[in-house]
Amino acid sequence: MRMTRVLVGLALGLCLASPPAPAAEPPRNVAEVASATFVLGCAAHVGALDKLRERLQPGGDLYLPRLPDSAARPFLQGRPGEAYIREDAGVTLALVPAEEQCAVFVRRVASKAINERVEKDLRSAVGRYFTIQAGGRDAKGALTSRFIDLVPTAVYREELVKKHGSEPAGLRVIVTTSESANPDLQAIITIGLRQP
Repeated sequence: MRMTRVLVGLALGLCLASPPAPAAEPPRNVAEVASATFVLGCAAHVGALDKLRERLQPGGDLYLPRLPDSAARPFLQGRPGEAYIREDAGVTLALVPAEEQCAVFVRRVASKAINERVEKDLRSAVGRYFTIQAGGRDAKGALTSRFIDLVPTAVYREELVKKHGSEPAGLRVIVTTSESANPDLQAIITIGLRQP
């Protein structure tokens, strides 16, 4: 319960700092689409996936078509959930509500482009509330994971401590990329609590 309150508090900061939904004109490239989908979707709704689900429905400001269950299965890895697609860009957003997980999958994108874009968009969206800092890298075979830590700034940290009575953990974004492991999946972007 305490962890959920911290997540909701962190999500509130992300929601307050998130730029408005993009206009009808789509972003220019896949890295932009994937990053915007992640920042406005997963990052802005940490601990509030129900609100994200509402915004993804027809008529919602983040509307994306929902994949049929059979097509969503690979993105959910056998867990109950939903997947939404931006087919023209090869970007899929997956929600696993029971585990409070949200991830963005990108069919084809250059590793450097997606890493730079996600960091830039996070700085722009939440830089007032969080310090965005490198959290390291991990390589396993053809996969490389880059960690981006979101640490509450001094003023925002104080607000969270006052509101929840505990030290906020912050958040960690993980951008996992590979341009050779799977030609139909080159990046996965996730967010969760940062481990101390």
